[in-house]
Amino acid sequence: MEEPEHLEQEEVQHNPGRITRLERQKRNKQRINVYINEEYAFALHEDVLIKYRLTKGAELDEEDMRELLEAEERSRAEQYALCYVGLRPRTMEEMRLYLLGKGFPDDVAVEIVGRFVERKYLDDGLYARQWIEERMRLKPRGRHLLQQELQHKGVDKRLIEEALNELDRDEEYEACLTCARKKNARRTFASYAEMRNKTGPFLQRKGFPLDTINRVLHCLYEEKDGL
Repeated sequence: MEEPEHLEQEEVQHNPGRITRLERQKRNKQRINVYINEEYAFALHEDVLIKYRLTKGAELDEEDMRELLEAEERSRAEQYALCYVGLRPRTMEEMRLYLLGKGFPDDVAVEIVGRFVERKYLDDGLYARQWIEERMRLKPRGRHLLQQELQHKGVDKRLIEEALNELDRDEEYEACLTCARKKNARRTFASYAEMRNKTGPFLQRKGFPLDTINRVLHCLYEEKDGL
């Protein structure tokens, strides 16, 4: 899903006066060009127009203009956010940083994030659980690396711990064993020590706990009949 072109920032005039024309844009029917005193002033999303009940002939003072432009900025931020979260699930921090990167002030970014949390468009707890489930299914790795990945995405430590507590130890062991077998599929070792020294660090980099790694190494050793 591509971001709509109409979301680009527009230069506006801030002169108060009477609305003399409202004109729907040709390229984007959801945006309305607003003319004040017969001159183009700015464009608003139709939701903002409806919310403030703007009609031809309405008088706008400086306070009205400021409120309208702030409402339009929040509307634009929300449109960007909808496009962003529509591509795939996001964390709250990812969304906040994305909106800041688009040039919106922090208070607007925080407001949109809060609004999306209320609507369940953003749910860091669910995100963490789904992230772990997908990783274990497609790219097996241990809880330490999963924790680092989720922290990098800005998920709260408590939510990460809760999600990791749902990770079955046996499932993690099987994932570690799968990684080790794949790593050593075409390799032979002269001793257990050599296998441990070559395979152990690899499994650590994958984020598996040491106790799980030791179990896996002993299992591989027994499978090789003592090498």
